Order: sequence, then C-alpha cells, then structure tokens
Amino acid sequence: MTEQRKAYRWSGGLSRSSWWLVARNNDGPLEVLTLDGGSTLPVFSGEGEAELFLWLRETHGWEARESSAEELVFVLSGLSSRAGLVNLDPSTEIFDGRFASSLDLSREDFLEWIVSRSL
Repeated sequence: MTEQRKAYRWSGGLSRSSWWLVARNNDGPLEVLTLDGGSTLPVFSGEGEAELFLWLRETHGWEARESSAEELVFVLSGLSSRAGLVNLDPSTEIFDGRFASSLDLSREDFLEWIVSRSL
C-alpha cells in the first residue's frame, strides 16, 4: 500500500478539514515545533493527541493549535520550513529515549495529497 493511501485511510478520508500543530508565538512570528533538528513536522488528527504529545514531552511554552489544510500548505511551503517529512500522529510511546513514529510522509507527498483533497 502506498504511503498516500495509508494517509488517506488514516485520516478518515476526505472529511478532515482541520489538523493540529504544536506552535508558540513569543511576541514574534508563529513558530511551529519540529522534530529531528527541524527535519520532521508532527501533524495531529485532533487536539487531544497534540496535547498528550506535549504533556509526555514535558514541552513548556508550546500549545496545540488548530490548523486548516491551507495553513499546513503555507507552513510546509514557507521559506523557513526545513521539514522534509511530515509525521502523522506521532506515537507517544518511547523506545530507547526516542519517540516511535507512526506514519511518515515526505513533504512533497503530503503537500500533493492535501492539495488534491481540496480540489
């Protein structure tokens, strides 16, 4: 099964209109949390998943933020984005000091998939 089909099945099909990111705004531009030194953007299917992720990581100053598909495209297409991967609903389980991944998609595949859904 291709990664895009996995993502489609994971998301509940075309019904998803919002996603959740982890972000902060400290008197400046919005900063979005990335993993692996900025190379991976965690994207969550719901607020609870994002909040649990924050709580388990003991991340202070960050908050779960609802985002539209359009905003995700902007974040991933922005000049400041170094993220080459999108991790959908990162697992909160920890193995050897690292968080387990659930589903990773390349930035290009995720952008293609999310844009094709809005046509």
